Amino acid sequence: MKRRLGRFDGPNVIDAHVAERIKMLRKVLGINQRQLANMFGISPQQIQKFEVGRDRYKAGHLHLLSEMFGVEIDFFFEGIPDEIAKLSCSERDKIISTVNQKSEVKNSSAIEAGFIDNISRLSEQQLLMVNERLSRLTDD
Repeated sequence: MKRRLGRFDGPNVIDAHVAERIKMLRKVLGINQRQLANMFGISPQQIQKFEVGRDRYKAGHLHLLSEMFGVEIDFFFEGIPDEIAKLSCSERDKIISTVNQKSEVKNSSAIEAGFIDNISRLSEQQLLMVNERLSRLTDD
């Protein structure tokens, strides 16, 4: 089953870690959710959704935050290996399985696209030959 790009299935450990780092930095700098929301041009409720894990920050947000707060983007990801190490084996397996499934879908889509591209370049006679060979393969 293909997944839509941008679909949000809930926070994962990395999303939660990044949100926590932003929240910590916001508090250290004395910025409340409303002020941060105004900087982004979004509602304070959206900031709250980010911080509780109901939504995740986008790459553009991280870039803007790094410029506004004077930190490298890496700052938001510091300590992630420690967070992943705290996961149970089953939680890590679930994350790895999800990554592998996404990779399989991507590879499958690339193979299908290449096949369709190659087929579309064949002459009618070549298509008949391919069809005949495919029929023999499926009969076996």
